[in-house]
Amino acid sequence: MKVFTLIAEYSQKALVKKPLHPGLSALLAIGIMFLPAIPAYLWLWPNVEGLSNVVAQTVTYIYVLAGTLFIGFRRWDLDQLGLNCKGLGLSFACGLLVLAGRLLIILAIEWQIAPPPLTLLSILRDILFYFGLVGLGEELLFRGLVYRALEDWRSERWAIWGSSLGFALWHLFGQGPVVGAAVFLIGLLFAQIRWRAGGILGLILIHGLWDLETVLLVASSNEQILSIGRPEIPHPFLVILGLVLMLIVPLYLGWLHPRLAHSNGGVKP
Repeated sequence: MKVFTLIAEYSQKALVKKPLHPGLSALLAIGIMFLPAIPAYLWLWPNVEGLSNVVAQTVTYIYVLAGTLFIGFRRWDLDQLGLNCKGLGLSFACGLLVLAGRLLIILAIEWQIAPPPLTLLSILRDILFYFGLVGLGEELLFRGLVYRALEDWRSERWAIWGSSLGFALWHLFGQGPVVGAAVFLIGLLFAQIRWRAGGILGLILIHGLWDLETVLLVASSNEQILSIGRPEIPHPFLVILGLVLMLIVPLYLGWLHPRLAHSNGGVKP
């Protein structure tokens, strides 16, 4: 009789559904939000260009931004999603160092393509698009919502690597494995800044500047850049110097910053 009683108690407990962890439920909701991406990649993006492509991208970013806010605010507040003023100085310093290193690499390469012509209208349009939609939308999604969900559900390490992988997949399916691999590394840099700074406002600005750096100096899309094949590098020293500047950021954030914070009475490294 005791055996049957134990079996009955176990069965009753198994039938009681445990609520999902908020981080896991947020990740599942993000997956559902991205279901329309399947027909979009199969039909929409291969068949739109010019103004239609601009409209499609704008609608997509508005949809993702709205979905991110809806999923995020049901579980966390602005501060928890990184929309705060924490670590702005650190974000700007590290982000500008990354931008300076990338600028040196861009200037060191003979791209063989001309950036789109500049007009006041095009500059204003690019600023609104890359800061208000791309920078805000991608940072809030990956370094805000995905980072918070993984950090709460698992750990900071999961948050850093998982948000970077998601950021890479976002670009991989639309722009290919080369861009995806490069974006994964940039995602790691941005996630480290998010980790140490505690907020994403600085990253939103840096992200917008990153995209404008490409558009104003090289080309309007990664597809154009990849189409030129292997470009000439007449100034390899600038490439090396640029890479060094960019590598300083993860070295500082991963090793020096926590030691300085500890010596000043902050957190342990």
